[in-house]
Amino acid sequence: MQSHLIRLHPIPRIGALAAILCALSLAALAQSTNPGAMADQYAASAKKNAELTRHYAWQMRIALTVKGNPKPASLYQMRFDADGKLQKTLLSAPPEEKKARGIRGRIKENKIEDFKDWADTLGDLVKDYMAPTPGTMMDFYAKAAYSQSPDGTVQVTAGGFIQPKDKVTFWLDPATKSPRRFAFQTVLDEDAVSGQVDFGQVTDGPQYAARLVVNVPGKEVSATIENFNYQRQ
Repeated sequence: MQSHLIRLHPIPRIGALAAILCALSLAALAQSTNPGAMADQYAASAKKNAELTRHYAWQMRIALTVKGNPKPASLYQMRFDADGKLQKTLLSAPPEEKKARGIRGRIKENKIEDFKDWADTLGDLVKDYMAPTPGTMMDFYAKAAYSQSPDGTVQVTAGGFIQPKDKVTFWLDPATKSPRRFAFQTVLDEDAVSGQVDFGQVTDGPQYAARLVVNVPGKEVSATIENFNYQRQ
């Protein structure tokens, strides 16, 4: 079951979210009133950050908890090839579970397949929040509320981001204009879904999602994806 939640972390699109937050920081500090211009800035920043990321290799760790039981984590080496395609190499994986035989085995396999399908759907939903279109961002800029967070960051919040009743919040460092974290609350098949991203910054390099946590309490599922050890190729 674990490997199928890899789709929760669309690595090539992480730069896009970082660019969103940088653009939002500028919007908050400069009090811009032009959502269209801010959306254009987001698109340009996303492209620049994606180009920077292609010059780096890094490691990704994925851990899953199901019904309160932590599963062994998987570790991957991530890099882009000469054609600009992301390559993922498995470095370590949890041991395979023994397959049950007979009817019991078939029931278990069906449950696993159902979970895989659900995890894929969840992954697609999270992708929408990690890489919104410039049009989505323009709508967001037009209605977002800005406030000062107790930790000193600029807090930017709005609902109706991807789905009618969702909510997203961005926390921006007012001094460096860099994002610290991003959170969203949404729904999948009537189950509440929440996610939070904490960002890292490579010196003279791209910004990236250092840690992504997605929780689905109704399914008792939690996934944690961490990216680290960025090295220029």
